[in-house]
Amino acid sequence: MTATVVAVWLVLAAGYGVFFSFSIFMVPLLEEFRWSRALTAGALSVSTLLQGLLAPIVGIAVDRLGPRRVILAGVFLLSAALMLAATVRAPWQLYLYTGVLGAMGMVALGWVPMGVLLSRWIVERRGWVVGVAFSGMGMGVFVLGPLAQVLIDALGWRAATAVLGAGVLLVVLPVAWWGCRDPKKPPQRTASPGEAAAASSSRPRAVTLSDALRTRAFWALFGAYFMTPLAVFPIVTHQVAFAIDLGFPRLLVASVFGVLGLMSSVGRVLFGLLADRTGGPMAATLSYACTAAGAIALIGAESWPHTAWLVVYALLFGLGFGARGPIITAIASDLFGGARFGVIWGALNLSNGVGGAIGPWYGGFVHDVLGSYRLVFLSSIVFSILGSACFWLARRRAP
Repeated sequence: MTATVVAVWLVLAAGYGVFFSFSIFMVPLLEEFRWSRALTAGALSVSTLLQGLLAPIVGIAVDRLGPRRVILAGVFLLSAALMLAATVRAPWQLYLYTGVLGAMGMVALGWVPMGVLLSRWIVERRGWVVGVAFSGMGMGVFVLGPLAQVLIDALGWRAATAVLGAGVLLVVLPVAWWGCRDPKKPPQRTASPGEAAAASSSRPRAVTLSDALRTRAFWALFGAYFMTPLAVFPIVTHQVAFAIDLGFPRLLVASVFGVLGLMSSVGRVLFGLLADRTGGPMAATLSYACTAAGAIALIGAESWPHTAWLVVYALLFGLGFGARGPIITAIASDLFGGARFGVIWGALNLSNGVGGAIGPWYGGFVHDVLGSYRLVFLSSIVFSILGSACFWLARRRAP
């Protein structure tokens, strides 16, 4: 199991590190092409929307082919998307390479196959273990965000994109080949004698997608997965442009972006552990409180541009950033785990893709119209409250 968790950690670190570094590359794109912010950020919206639409299909592929083959295909697609992005000259190319090809790579190596893979290895303390594995996403942002800015300063944004693409292929492919394997024998949850007797006398059939769709818990998690990117993506996509607009140095902004990623690694583990101890709704509510507090810090930075506000934002928003993913994964695995979990998990990710598609474009549209991101920050607080309410409707009890 340890090798699998390490491999998941490393693959997600690389994949989501380059995915969220879009906010770093967005600034030189705006400077070179003079596109609107809504148009430029729309490429990320297309990417997240397509990831959501493809998630159920990837779930079916994982159920039939296994996670490993799907993940390896994702590594090739993401690497190709990054290398091709270095040749962008027009918006349609950005949308094709980042929005379409990049999305295919991300969804094939991201939440869906990794969630299924971990559900096959782990039956106890799922919140904590999934949080540890998914903390790689934050560490990837911590490392690749500043690294992307350094590469852009030294080589230009085109060469920087190509270097990251080559790195994904050369580093991530061997890791995925080595560690992303199904267990030879599925692990069993430790049970009391009474539970063991009950299990031997009654073996319920696997939960199907049709079964899941008839439960309140599925739709509550579906709603939570929709609200979360609406609270997060408009800010994460535009945070670099926002801070540079205020006059902060670019490398400082990229470093703050990296600290946010580091804190998200801490948050994923912390809130995953908390979900095992207190139940998912409480852990999710506290993580949303961190998200809302980070948005308030950005409102403060807009009124009084000082580095302290960015630091507060990175610490608090970072703690909440991505923390809901391990919680939802643990809840969904407990409720719907089994032979058909891939397609169920993919269906849940559909809402995440739709919410994530709206978020980046919405942030750019608000700035294009109002000349400010303040409405985006206020909206983040509202969506955090709504997302928290969805978790309470799911009502997962602590083990």
